Amino acid sequence: MNYKNMANKILTLVFSLFLVAVWLRYSYGHTPALNMFYTAMEGALVGGIADWFAITAIFKKPLGFPWHTALIPRHRDRVIQAIGDMIEQDLLSVKSIKKRVDTVCFVELIIDWIDHKGGKQLLENLLEAHSKDMIKNIDPAVLVGYVENFIKTKIKETKLTPICRELMKWGLEQEKDEQMVIFILDELIKRIQRPDTKKAIYHYLKDIKHEKTRSLLEKAVVWIGEQTNSVNVSDATEALYEELLYVLEEIKNPHHIMHQWIHGKLIAVANKPDSEFPGADEMEQWKVVVAERVELTEMVRHLTDNLINKLSTATHTHLLDWVYSQADQHWQRFKTDSEMQQWLEVRIKQALVELVEKEHYLIGTIVQEVLSSFTDQDLNHFIEDKAGDDLQWIRINGCIVGAAVGLIIFIFLQYFYEPNIIPVIQIWLS
Repeated sequence: MNYKNMANKILTLVFSLFLVAVWLRYSYGHTPALNMFYTAMEGALVGGIADWFAITAIFKKPLGFPWHTALIPRHRDRVIQAIGDMIEQDLLSVKSIKKRVDTVCFVELIIDWIDHKGGKQLLENLLEAHSKDMIKNIDPAVLVGYVENFIKTKIKETKLTPICRELMKWGLEQEKDEQMVIFILDELIKRIQRPDTKKAIYHYLKDIKHEKTRSLLEKAVVWIGEQTNSVNVSDATEALYEELLYVLEEIKNPHHIMHQWIHGKLIAVANKPDSEFPGADEMEQWKVVVAERVELTEMVRHLTDNLINKLSTATHTHLLDWVYSQADQHWQRFKTDSEMQQWLEVRIKQALVELVEKEHYLIGTIVQEVLSSFTDQDLNHFIEDKAGDDLQWIRINGCIVGAAVGLIIFIFLQYFYEPNIIPVIQIWLS
């Protein structure tokens, strides 16, 4: 309802009734009923005109009256500043926004929007509209760098100790322990059979010979032994090499004491906690070094090139169907994972609170900038649109209250003051 028109019509009606009262008094004299009607209409007209003048003076100059009128256009900067401060500091203060954020469950809103408010269809439409461009705009170099960095990061973050321990436990549970011992021994044999092993044994024995022949007598005895071929480092190296191979082959026998000792050590190691796993620190250091030095660029480039080619040549509908199926699986898993939902809820609220605390001043700034762009007439319409109904009711109430006050004054003067109070005053004065 347009209360401004209603207030204008009521004021027009009051003015018309006042004219009727004047005509009636002129035509029929000053009867008590006509005087009462005249006084009521006079009060209503005065109240209505006074409130019309006051309300109009807020926005413009009523009847061209220049003094203390058109308050909003005249003080527009102060008004705009006050509105911006009120919205920023009172209506949308940081405290009130935080309080409101705490009462909202954003994850539930997201789930409801996707499942029941058309969010799923909207996301599918967006993906379908932009998927081809997304594939075309993939930068292979950036993708390779991202994938390589991701793989190396995961390698560094992955602990080898639990994996090794679990593998050992699995082997023991699957009765693969004998095979594990044989595997270890075979690896040792392969290591010893490498060409540099004999050289290492030879240099080791040479070092021992030099350490044990420090005195002149010892050097003489060793020299004599070498001349008579009774002390020969090369022969000793060959003999020790063959003996090592022979002993390792013997240890493969499950009944060999060293075989059983190794087996017992494997069981003990598999049951140790990660902190006591032998060589844990060395394995982790080795893993980090390998992750830093290993070259994955070519391998990753080959994989990413194949992926991009397949995505580019694959049927668009089939590709989207696969993406939708994968997304739906993860979405269903997310809806049943309360821990993940709680994690996301906390992150959303933290992000919103940080954003509010950092950018809250923009609320008042934006309000002031928008209002500053208004002309005086637009600003008047804006404020009148928000508070106009209450202002027009002031005008309506002015007519009603004016009429009521006029009646009360008339009744007081006609029936109390003149017949009762005036004689008392006259007697008192005389």
